[in-house]
Amino acid sequence: MARPSLSKNASQRRGRTLAKKTVGAAKSATKTAASTVKAVQNTVKQVKEAAQYSEMSGLNPLGVESVQDELPSFQPADYRVKDPLNPPESLPQVSQGEFIKASRIYEGATRAVQLTGKAFDLTRERFVVEGKKAKTFSAGVQAATAFEKVKSDLTDYQIQLENNQQKGIELGTAKLRTTTAKSIAEQTEKELSEKLAQAQAGAELASLQTQEKQTKLAEFKLLLTPQV
Repeated sequence: MARPSLSKNASQRRGRTLAKKTVGAAKSATKTAASTVKAVQNTVKQVKEAAQYSEMSGLNPLGVESVQDELPSFQPADYRVKDPLNPPESLPQVSQGEFIKASRIYEGATRAVQLTGKAFDLTRERFVVEGKKAKTFSAGVQAATAFEKVKSDLTDYQIQLENNQQKGIELGTAKLRTTTAKSIAEQTEKELSEKLAQAQAGAELASLQTQEKQTKLAEFKLLLTPQV
């Protein structure tokens, strides 16, 4: 069996190496494409979130990546001069009238934006004062709440005081009733004692009268008895 030539083996090795490189490049390209898609998706998400935030707050979101878009168009190369004594006619130029007109526009716009800034300054101070007003109102509400609590405590105290006074009156009345009942009981006891004494004296008198009458009766009987 004939052995393969060296050139054929080398060709096969180069083919396999090239295939590996091709597959690696394809994988790398796929990975790069996936990363790019993910980055685009994140950017879109950030843009949407920024738009939603802008809609909610009324503010224009400004990030480092968008600063360049806010700058006026300016190409430094257009103003490059190699020979100061022989400037090229390709340099951007404006006429005197255009310069005056544009300067007036910029000056007016500058004044307008400065006035807008002053309006924001005023609004900021107004918000500060509104915040102080709200805090002061809150402190007033807290003070009024504390006053009402004290007023409620004072009302409770007055109610308790009236209740105590009423109970004191009831206690005095009860004591008076007790004293009156005690006095009546004592007077009744004295009256009953006097009546008892009177009854005892009457009974004793009646007994004496009976004895006297019995004695007189006995004497009378003796007088009637004949003497022997």
